[in-house]
Amino acid sequence: MFDSVRQHQKILQAVLLVLIFPSFVFFGIESYKGFSSNNSDIVKIGDLSISQLELDNAVKSQSSRLGSNQNLAQTPAFKNAILNQLIQQKLLAFDIKDLNLQVSPEMLAKELLKFPEIVALKKSDGSVDVDKYRQLLENNGLTVSQFETIKRGEIMNISLQNALSGNGQVISSSKISDQIISAMSSEREVQAMFFTSNDYLKGVQLQANDLSDYYQANSAQFQSIPTIDVEFITLSKQIGEDETSFAKKADQFANMVYEQADGLKPTADTYKLKIETVTNVSSRGLINLPKTHPLNQPKLLQALFKEDAIKSGKNIEAIEVSPGVLVAARVQQSHPASTLPFEKVKADIEKIVSLKKAEEAAIKAGMDVFAKLQKEPSQKVDSKDFSKPIWVSRNRPADLSGEPFERIFNAKEGSFPVVVSSNIPGSGFAIYKINQVRPGEKSNPNILLQQYQQIGVLTNQAEVSAYLDNIKDRATVKYLKTNF
Repeated sequence: MFDSVRQHQKILQAVLLVLIFPSFVFFGIESYKGFSSNNSDIVKIGDLSISQLELDNAVKSQSSRLGSNQNLAQTPAFKNAILNQLIQQKLLAFDIKDLNLQVSPEMLAKELLKFPEIVALKKSDGSVDVDKYRQLLENNGLTVSQFETIKRGEIMNISLQNALSGNGQVISSSKISDQIISAMSSEREVQAMFFTSNDYLKGVQLQANDLSDYYQANSAQFQSIPTIDVEFITLSKQIGEDETSFAKKADQFANMVYEQADGLKPTADTYKLKIETVTNVSSRGLINLPKTHPLNQPKLLQALFKEDAIKSGKNIEAIEVSPGVLVAARVQQSHPASTLPFEKVKADIEKIVSLKKAEEAAIKAGMDVFAKLQKEPSQKVDSKDFSKPIWVSRNRPADLSGEPFERIFNAKEGSFPVVVSSNIPGSGFAIYKINQVRPGEKSNPNILLQQYQQIGVLTNQAEVSAYLDNIKDRATVKYLKTNF
């Protein structure tokens, strides 16, 4: 079909995606619809640009693929990642233009014949009917020149990406790969000494203004959850009631709720239903109500928490919360998020501040001990002992991660025993003593092959990154806005 191509008609050199960062399965061709350069350009790459509209459309397209994880799409990190991908596209487009790459007529014809619609235009001699070809494109909003320019751009871009990626199979040096695999499997004997907040909690002394100061500086942590007061009525199919009869009544019920949207009373009176009221309902419902209760049904909650439903106070559309059960509802009153009173959260703040001070004391004590151990790692520490030694490797790191992992495996061999340290956010401080090192077990052939392939992929990603950096130097990337 030509739908995806038709939406490229404002871009005469289409740029496909470079999936350098595998965490983003990026948006498709349809996302380019409506892109245009205007005064709202936010980034310039040579003579190419990225507009605010282009970024907004890209963010919208990708966020629609996130399903329930919509909060991610609102974060600055998400927008920046998408902007980086757009910049990579433009960098490749710049280089294609700069290199003056060409697509031969034979290559273009081969690509065009991948479209069944064009194949169907072949005449008995094997050539394509030119008039029908032109008409086909015009029916899809494209001229022949526009369509073929788009396809040339795609061919050049794919060729360039394939040349860069090498399909992830190239390993620059088997000797280097062997060294990397050896480093991954090499084992280190490690002992740990922890200085935790809980160990210093009893010694914490709070000043008179510690709690109020923390409350003032961190009021965003003490916000109430937005809630609404809801009134609703329920229309249920009665035992023995005919399906057709109930369907007709349900339609009439839904129409009345919609047509008399200022309140539920007219509908309730007509169908002799009781208007029920529930206060302080959050967007997740209420835990003190049964899971089967209407106000614990996601579909109904989603409708009630829409901005127009909250602002207007009118009836929302009747919703079937389960087979044979329709609910009509409206928001009586909303309670937006607000800062909770100090007295209500004082006990929580006391715990937070106490733990914070205890963590500071733990870090100070740990750093003092670490300074001594750096001079003589094997010396005895008063009231503290290292844990039993365990063997760890990059392939089998036990529970090591983050900064402790990096510190342990970045320690140079030949100087063992040696100590390294790391803050443990929210907990305290840790000292790790590395006693000795030994070669790891040899991997079986299948695992070894997988490791070689992984190294090849990493090598190619590094090469692509370096290539894009080179284009940046030549194209000059300028950020015209700082807030997107």
